Amino acid sequence: MIAIPQQDGTVARFPKSAAKAAYLNATLRLGAGEDAPPPHPLLLAAKNSTVDWWRESVYASGAEEGWTEPVKDLSES
Repeated sequence: MIAIPQQDGTVARFPKSAAKAAYLNATLRLGAGEDAPPPHPLLLAAKNSTVDWWRESVYASGAEEGWTEPVKDLSES
């Protein structure tokens, strides 16, 4: 079980398998623009956590608004 303390005093709980699903969701959201899937509940819980480790993790980053902005193409044509 994954337990993530929340700012309102509750604890968000997820099965261990949710970590994999949330990480995949975060990677699918990165730079996807309007096509980005909604954030996985674990991402939102990490962003709202009282624990620094969760708030500073890739899980919390995946729930940030700027995370889905399209990435500028820096490749040379």
